[in-house]
Amino acid sequence: MIVVYHDVHSVAKLTEIYKVVKAFDVDLFVISRAQGGAAQSGIPEINVRAFMDGIKLLVVPDLKDAIELLKPERVIILSSRAEKPLERLEKGDMLVVTGTEPDVSKYDSIGELRYVEPKELGDIGRLTVALCRGMMRPTSNE
Repeated sequence: MIVVYHDVHSVAKLTEIYKVVKAFDVDLFVISRAQGGAAQSGIPEINVRAFMDGIKLLVVPDLKDAIELLKPERVIILSSRAEKPLERLEKGDMLVVTGTEPDVSKYDSIGELRYVEPKELGDIGRLTVALCRGMMRPTSNE
């Protein structure tokens, strides 16, 4: 399972997303289009944590770069604007959560848009619910 955090600006949100990724024992964590504080201080901090935790980390300029490099079987983009619910995750999937709500039409050609309930969740909650419902199990209570 690959988790991508796309278009992130906040160091605090990046840190919280990393905690979710670590708890669910995700195979690879990708950060794409990091900006501002997330790019300047968040990525170095997460890089050190990932190294110490034995988690693979990849930082790319944009989501399309991650897809081109990793060639996942399926790309699922979580969005409250999606029309279809997330039903299941598979090992070869790339699960994308965005720091800003995506423009649905912009991502139509990139992957499958899916939502999780409740739709009002932010990016951290959306990822957590998706991994829980997607049959991934946390490895600890952190």
